[in-house]
Amino acid sequence: MNRKNKVRFGLKNAYYAKVTFSDEGVPSYVTPKRLPGAVSLSISPEGELEKFYADDVVYYVLNNNSGYKGNLELALIPEDFLTDILHEDKDANGVMVENSDSETERFALLFEFTGDVKAVRHVLFNCTASRPSMEGQTKEQNKQVKTETLEVTADPLPSGQVKAKTCSTTSDAVYNSWYNQVYIPPVAGAAKLSTLTVGSLALSPAFNADTTEYTASTSNATNNVTASGADGATVAIEVNGSAHTSGEAASWNTGTNTVTITVTKEGCTTTVYTVTVTKA
Repeated sequence: MNRKNKVRFGLKNAYYAKVTFSDEGVPSYVTPKRLPGAVSLSISPEGELEKFYADDVVYYVLNNNSGYKGNLELALIPEDFLTDILHEDKDANGVMVENSDSETERFALLFEFTGDVKAVRHVLFNCTASRPSMEGQTKEQNKQVKTETLEVTADPLPSGQVKAKTCSTTSDAVYNSWYNQVYIPPVAGAAKLSTLTVGSLALSPAFNADTTEYTASTSNATNNVTASGADGATVAIEVNGSAHTSGEAASWNTGTNTVTITVTKEGCTTTVYTVTVTKA
C-alpha cells in the first residue's frame, strides 16, 4: 500500500534543462544540470477564472491557465546557468560579459519538496528567467549572506501542458530517473515510452517520447538498460538481438551494440526505439 504525505517542508534538488522546440512545437530537453544552493521558491498561478452568465446564472466558467510566475532564490546563480540560459558570455580572459542583444533561452525547472513520507518531485516544462538584481553592502560586525533571485515565468507548452509532479503511485523507474531526463507526459492512446535510460550514459539526443533513435558511448563492460511504457503500453527490450529484462545490466561488445525497444499497446501502432551504444 502506498503511503501518502501528510505535510510538506523543505526545498532541494533544483535543476534546469535547456529546451528547444521543433517546427511542430515538440519540446526537446538536454540533460538537466544542478542549480545548487536553492533557498526558496515561491510561484503563483497566472490567469483567472472567467464567468459567463446566461439565464440569470453562471452558465459556464472558463479556466484561463497561463502558467505560473514567481521567484527562485539561490545562494548564488551558477555560471553555467548564466551562460546556458541568460546568454552571458565568458571572454578569453575568463570574464563574464552581459550583452543587451542577447536573447534568453527557455528551460525546464525541476525541484522537490520534502514530505513526511517521500519527497514530491516537480517539473515546470517551459520557463524563462529574468536577469537577477544586484545587491550588496559593506561588511559590519556580523557577516550576512546575500542571496540571488531569479524571477521565473512558467508558460504552457504548445501541447498545453504546464507542469508535472510525482505522487504516491508514481513508478520507481520514473521517480528515480526524475533528474536524469525531463519527464515527458505520455500522449493518451500512443504506444510510446515514458522513460529510457542506459545507466548514467548520456543519450544523444536527450530522451523524448517522440524521438525513436539514439546513440550513446561507454567504456564500461555493462550498463543497466531501463525502459517503461507510457499509458499502459508494454515494452520488450533486445540487446544485440537477445531478450533483455528492463532494469538489468546489459553486456557490451567492443564496437557497436544495438538496443531495440519495442512498445506495443492494444489498438495502437507499434513503436520501435533504438539505441546504438558504442564501446571504446
